[in-house]
Amino acid sequence: MDATEQFVGLQRRLLAHYGVTASSRFVDLAQPQMRAHVLEAGSGEPLVLIHGGDGEGVNWAALMGLLKSHATLYAVDRPGFGLSDAFDYRGVELRQHAADFGASLLDALGLESATLVGGSMGGFFSLAVALAHPERVRRVVLTGYAVGLVSDVPLPLRIIGGIPGLSQRFMNERPSMEAQLKQYRGMFHVDVDRIPPLYFETRIAGIGLPSEQGTWAALLPRITGLCGLRPGVYLGDDLARLPMPVLVMMGDHDMAPVEAVKAAVAGIPDGRFEFMPGVGHFPYLEAPDRTAELILEHLRR
Repeated sequence: MDATEQFVGLQRRLLAHYGVTASSRFVDLAQPQMRAHVLEAGSGEPLVLIHGGDGEGVNWAALMGLLKSHATLYAVDRPGFGLSDAFDYRGVELRQHAADFGASLLDALGLESATLVGGSMGGFFSLAVALAHPERVRRVVLTGYAVGLVSDVPLPLRIIGGIPGLSQRFMNERPSMEAQLKQYRGMFHVDVDRIPPLYFETRIAGIGLPSEQGTWAALLPRITGLCGLRPGVYLGDDLARLPMPVLVMMGDHDMAPVEAVKAAVAGIPDGRFEFMPGVGHFPYLEAPDRTAELILEHLRR
């Protein structure tokens, strides 16, 4: 069994674990010109789920199981991740890339507009699309710290992104259960006992996919260095231009100061901040029921 077959099998099992029946399909994007993989499930108004960092669309399986009766869900593998085509992030202007990707994805899915749900780096993509194409974004939901929302960058990410070669070394050490649990506990401040081992098995298989080889290692230094965010990644100065409702949920164990995020959300005309005590970087993994409840409230507004 090759790496792709192994990942596909685990992806299917993880979706089944959460009671999700999803179609797995590929769409052709105009910008960047590539093939992207999408998991589609449920029925109702469209929600596009954009995963964070080194991840895949199936990372949203727990949340998909709770939202599938209320919305049509499109969980995409970002360029260079999951089953989407490989992508070279060296030299790419990230904000423009994220905006182009989002608009092209909506085109390929045949959607005039949708609600965007993003976490971590997926939050950066969601905000970049909303700022560049506000007429195509009904609402934004940020589940946890979103890259670019505030200027604060966690020290571990500054070190990994700022020291040459360290990001590749870091990623080379990720494909084991021990390393995954250590990262989720130490960097993401997550209670791993709330997450089934099958999730981490799927993540390990994802890291081994051909498309992901070197992707996050190349992307991390483009996001941050020892002094903080790279030029063009910080979006805070433009948040006041967001016309759509924006929901930001965040736990007290996340990767940025809660007060800094609250202040950023206060600058969004229709922004709403929801505090989630006892939760780390991934609310949809640690507290999926509450996360789904907040999203459904947001959709009903």
